[in-house]
Amino acid sequence: MGKSNEAIAAMFIKLVWQKKHYNLLDQYVTNDFQYHTTFNERVLNLNEYIEYVKVFHEAIPDLELTIEDVLVKDNKAVVHSIIIGTITKPFFGIKPSGKLLTFSAMSTMEMENGKIRVLDTLTDMAGVQRQIETPIANDYPIEPYLKK
Repeated sequence: MGKSNEAIAAMFIKLVWQKKHYNLLDQYVTNDFQYHTTFNERVLNLNEYIEYVKVFHEAIPDLELTIEDVLVKDNKAVVHSIIIGTITKPFFGIKPSGKLLTFSAMSTMEMENGKIRVLDTLTDMAGVQRQIETPIANDYPIEPYLKK
């Protein structure tokens, strides 16, 4: 018997955001994996998603993510997370402030045969903006951050 969708969803988030075990992610996603976030309008494949996450870890080296809830129905999962960290270098148009930020994210996942096919993350952009006191554009170009 394979892992439950709840276990797959939680483990994927932990591997990416808590442990940085990017080399294991292909075991958790389909070949046609797609990622979308409120930080950018572009849909990313797995390699681009990994580069995107690395940008977060480089800009927020003390980043801590706590999974609050994992809800599953059929082939869908929702993961509610709280992210805490200090921005130490510019990223996605946000300047370093030295302030400790706390914000939430909701990730929805569409599963297929025990793997994640689609991951869509909604970040509390208004909460981030209130803390940094700077508008954030959701169409900030991600291309400069992706390895060629």
